[in-house]
Amino acid sequence: MALPYFIKYVYNSGTDEVIRRGKKIYSARYVELVEHDELMHSVIFRVRDDSYTTFYKVTVQKYDDPKSLSVRCTCPYNLSDICRHEAAALMQLQDLVDKNLLTADVPSVYNQKHTVVKIKNIELKMIRMLAGMENYAAAEEILRKNKCNILNAANEKVEAELDADGDIYHIILQKNDERNFDTSCTCEDGTNPLCKHKTALFLQLLNSWGSNYFDSIRNWDKEKNKLLEGYGYSLDEDLTHKFEFIYKEGKPFLKVLDSSIKRVTPSFSNSGGSETIVKAPGFTQPSFAPKGKQAALVFNAHEKTFPFVSVDVVQGDYD
Repeated sequence: MALPYFIKYVYNSGTDEVIRRGKKIYSARYVELVEHDELMHSVIFRVRDDSYTTFYKVTVQKYDDPKSLSVRCTCPYNLSDICRHEAAALMQLQDLVDKNLLTADVPSVYNQKHTVVKIKNIELKMIRMLAGMENYAAAEEILRKNKCNILNAANEKVEAELDADGDIYHIILQKNDERNFDTSCTCEDGTNPLCKHKTALFLQLLNSWGSNYFDSIRNWDKEKNKLLEGYGYSLDEDLTHKFEFIYKEGKPFLKVLDSSIKRVTPSFSNSGGSETIVKAPGFTQPSFAPKGKQAALVFNAHEKTFPFVSVDVVQGDYD
């Protein structure tokens, strides 16, 4: 008699010790299902160790496809293809499949007022899957006739209105703390996580700004000021025709537009304490005011963290 698929996977991938301890964990009921994504065919288990009161997270993805199946555990074990926690989780998964507990008896119904889309960027393949062929085709047809009216786009959140089928639909796409998307629409379509209106907005943003658009409207002020410090500027100043920010892989990079602007060494202190200018050994006070910039070392002994001192280079006109 052929072994069930997941049990066969355990025996083919695990050592004798892994299989023995995996059975022990499974038999002790130390495996708990915490999340099941039926659309993406993935499950997450919380597994307690058999020796210590330690819990690990085991993620099984593409469990419906033997060729694409992947299993990942948060424990540090790496001596074989699977660990004892993964073995126990696969045994529990096999039990759930045998009892038909992973398939819903009725089709899923989605409330478009709030659905979570588990993608990190605007990925065309995933959008097509989450919308379904009918909604995806309808969204493309909408964009041929009309565009979404962007009301607000800032801090990784886009609000828009779409005039479709004689009605106005309000749409919100926003990155959440887990870097996925919280989505909302005022329509009543419940067949897929993405309705045709959300899909249309995603496609419009993708075509106009690229897959990393939401990273470009993230609040990067701290990072941008750090880049500008190298040239003695900040976001509080007028940067027109001087600098431009470009985004690569979702991160901001500084482009200098004015060739007369040169890089300088910043002389900012984080502690707010007093600073002392110290001349280097052998330094002689010149009897004339030289042209151009001069540099000096600043030792700040008021830092609050180890090593309790910082050294900066100050550049400026000689006084």
